[in-house]
Amino acid sequence: MAMRKEYPESKKGVMSTTLLSRRVWNARLHLLKLRGLVARGLAIVLLVTVMANDAAAQTGVIYGEVLDAATGETLPGASVVIEGTTHGTATDIDGRYTLRAVPAGDHVLVFSYMGYISQEFPITVVAGERVMQNVDLQDDMIHGEDILIVAQQRGQARALTRQRQSINIRNIISAEQMDSFVDQDVSGALSRIAGMGHGGANIRGIGPAASNITMDGQRMGSTGSDRSVNLGTISADMVQELDVIKVITPDMDAESMSGVINVSTRRPIGGQRTMNIRVGGGYQDRFLRYAGGDQRASISYGESPTDNFSYGLNLSYQRVPSGNERNTVSWEGRTFDDVGRVDVVSDFRNRFQYDVRDRYGASLQMTFQPTERSTYHVQSMFNYQDQETTSHTQRYTVRTERYTSQIQTGPMQYVAHANTIQYEPSLDERGTHQYTVQVGARHLLDRFDMEYYVGWGHGRLRRDDYSYVYRTAPMRDWIFNLDDRRHITIEHAPHSEQSLFPHAGLMDWDSKVYRITHHRDNEFTGKLDFERPYRLGKIKFGASGIMSYRTGWGERFSGSYERTMTVREMPLKPNARWNVFEREHESWGIPWIADLQKMKDMFEAQFPNYQFSRDAWLIEVENSIYDTEEQTYGTYVMGNVDFNRFSILGGVRVEHYRNYYFGRETRISEEGRYMGAGDVSSSTDFTNIFPNLQMLYALGRMTNIRLAYSRSIGRPTFGQLSPNIQRNYRNETIREGNPNLDPMLSNNLDFIIEHYFMNVGQLSLGLYYKDMSNFVYQHTEIIRTEIVDDAGNGGNGIPDEEEESPYEGWRRTTFLNGEEATAYGIETSWQQRLEFLPGFLGNFGIYANYAYAMSAADIGRRHPDPAISDTIMVRLRNQRPHVVNAGLSYVQGRFNSQITYQWGSPSISSYGSLQWVPEIHQRHREYFDAYRDAANNLSMTVRYRISSNFRIWADASNMLNNRSVAYNFDRDYYPISQTLSGRRFNMGLRYTF
Repeated sequence: MAMRKEYPESKKGVMSTTLLSRRVWNARLHLLKLRGLVARGLAIVLLVTVMANDAAAQTGVIYGEVLDAATGETLPGASVVIEGTTHGTATDIDGRYTLRAVPAGDHVLVFSYMGYISQEFPITVVAGERVMQNVDLQDDMIHGEDILIVAQQRGQARALTRQRQSINIRNIISAEQMDSFVDQDVSGALSRIAGMGHGGANIRGIGPAASNITMDGQRMGSTGSDRSVNLGTISADMVQELDVIKVITPDMDAESMSGVINVSTRRPIGGQRTMNIRVGGGYQDRFLRYAGGDQRASISYGESPTDNFSYGLNLSYQRVPSGNERNTVSWEGRTFDDVGRVDVVSDFRNRFQYDVRDRYGASLQMTFQPTERSTYHVQSMFNYQDQETTSHTQRYTVRTERYTSQIQTGPMQYVAHANTIQYEPSLDERGTHQYTVQVGARHLLDRFDMEYYVGWGHGRLRRDDYSYVYRTAPMRDWIFNLDDRRHITIEHAPHSEQSLFPHAGLMDWDSKVYRITHHRDNEFTGKLDFERPYRLGKIKFGASGIMSYRTGWGERFSGSYERTMTVREMPLKPNARWNVFEREHESWGIPWIADLQKMKDMFEAQFPNYQFSRDAWLIEVENSIYDTEEQTYGTYVMGNVDFNRFSILGGVRVEHYRNYYFGRETRISEEGRYMGAGDVSSSTDFTNIFPNLQMLYALGRMTNIRLAYSRSIGRPTFGQLSPNIQRNYRNETIREGNPNLDPMLSNNLDFIIEHYFMNVGQLSLGLYYKDMSNFVYQHTEIIRTEIVDDAGNGGNGIPDEEEESPYEGWRRTTFLNGEEATAYGIETSWQQRLEFLPGFLGNFGIYANYAYAMSAADIGRRHPDPAISDTIMVRLRNQRPHVVNAGLSYVQGRFNSQITYQWGSPSISSYGSLQWVPEIHQRHREYFDAYRDAANNLSMTVRYRISSNFRIWADASNMLNNRSVAYNFDRDYYPISQTLSGRRFNMGLRYTF
């Protein structure tokens, strides 16, 4: 099915893709389907109600809420159990509970909550009636301590209680716990959780796109073509809890291959008015002159003006400047008659970069309870980040054919292609939008509970990248000092025509490139759940629908100006020079720092005078377009049974998935010219079944053993599924997506043993194993023959015969499904206040976790020796095998401090091609993968209360300030970059009541 596309103009008369009328029509069809699912769900629940047995008439209902006796705050997750039975429940997020099917007669209710004194209440149940029992629990904190410490314990007690009461495996940290760390955004705070030290929303190193990200339970829109959500744009000041769900249940979306991350925004707890104001600032040393200082301000306000209505409002602003300096070197193998094959430097760069990120956030939550049985909610979040990155690069280009020895280029008779020095400034501006809105309700009926919601998640990214190149005339030869491969120096060779470093007047303007990247994602969701309790547990079933609309494209303006300009004519910052790593050698210096905002203004004013390549722009646009529609409809049934200490949850989820992908097929001539493009499209649909079984055994009231099996799914990225094709006759290559890729399926096994401390803490040890099929990888091959189907089209029909391909000998790059991939690991954590130690040692506390993660994926690699057919398995990209978080806190009166250390072992950042490795003593062919060095961070926080409402806070991060090294194959032989960032210091004032 091919459909003509129209491209409305953007800022520069640029193309975008939109099919509004088609989308509106399809949206109506999908809404009708969702309504059908809802109608069927209602019919089922009515049938269940009618068929309920008469024995229910001999029972009653107990309901109420559980509050903190001192503050009036509700206690979500509090345990409510009938003494001597397994008949019990836990309070919901509003602290309310309902016990149904309670036999008529006298009973004793037991209420317990971590960090609080358990209480028992006698109660009489009359058949067919409802009995209310509200409870105020007294905290078991150490009285007389600072109010800040008690607040932290209460917040983490709520989080750990929900974690302990949950049937599935999850990690929850509260806002109070996050406040003890230095992290200013959600991404940094997540790294403190066991298994989350791989960067961003990357659970267990499976990949950030494999996680399902929700905000207050609402699915968030992606902010990139790889399906990922940039959580680094969300301020930690807006967060009430971070919940990492590592094992999903059947009522959750199955597109959660590695798990679910739910970000809960701040909301009112209890009936009291609350306000939290934070202000502060700081700086990052060494980069303060250019990047400026930090700014931080937030306010959270919540209250319940009436007994049945509450709301919470959060506003946040952060300015976070940061900088880094980097040295980059590229290597290439060359053969010389006297020494054989050795390494030579093919490129050498120094870069100074700083960026400024302005984050704006707002959220609003409202809860209305017109009756004790019905609750309605509205929750919304707005988040926007404006990021401006300024980069200055000094580059030494090397013509490898000019090498006459391993460390010297020239002299050679032919000098037309000698080496140059280049200055490459660039300005990268990005705007990231993230919105979510959800409206829903919950009804507690006599026989069952009903919950439903509809929501919208939006993600949008626009990136404008301005880059310039200035270069000298190509009349230079180099001598390299390779004694220290991390501190290579470059000198002008004695025979070089130009033997001095050029001044600004000799650096001529060479080229200008302006790139624009667009991405938009809209996620519409709806869900309907029914829950029916019975004596030994409960049954839950329901349906859901997700409709996703995503589009993206890129633009590239490249060309020349009508006249020659030099660096001297550009706006430069006065007396500005940067020596990378403070090395004084000329080859490590950046002698000019351009004012890139003024250069941007100059470019905008002179835009009509630039001679841009129409071919380059058309090729970029046509190759980057993707327009997708995805629908996922699911239904499930699950039930749990409690037998004294043993609980079991089982169920199954069925999801039907359908997608429509639209793209372009582009042709490039032998001269590199745009030859035209045509529409291409594809659609697929399939149904998957996801069984789920989880068991919990209580060794004691505070000790659990959990065992779980689940199945989940991961979709390929938009770029991988896009039907876009580029046929390049100039270099005889074909690049194409693969809309026929199968989704990745994962069968997951998890085991954990955990113990919780009543003084608010926990100790756990967990194991996991994931067996993943249809793993996606990039594949390149030389075309030999082409399978032609009956319709005469390449590839996907029933084979008719093999014919010679018109692209015989071309190189084709696409995406394929791998045979298998496995991931497994160990996670252990310990957090506890050491009150049992004597004297002042009892004021210390521990927060520590360790995660071991390993994987093996088949990406089509074979042994370098053709005679050996062995498959070479690789580790997943960006997965760190070892991650450690260790924190030691100290509290005394009004003073509270914590020092934390994070460490992660090296990880693979990208897969490389098969190359000769000359410097290693084996001197054979190896896969030249790229690695990120071990990461570490030492940070410290200090909190001091100056009055009942005010306290001072101070943070210090990256105190070690070690260089991060990236390398190919071997760290000592092939360092490709080293990066240094500065230390950061912040302090401010906080007000709470």
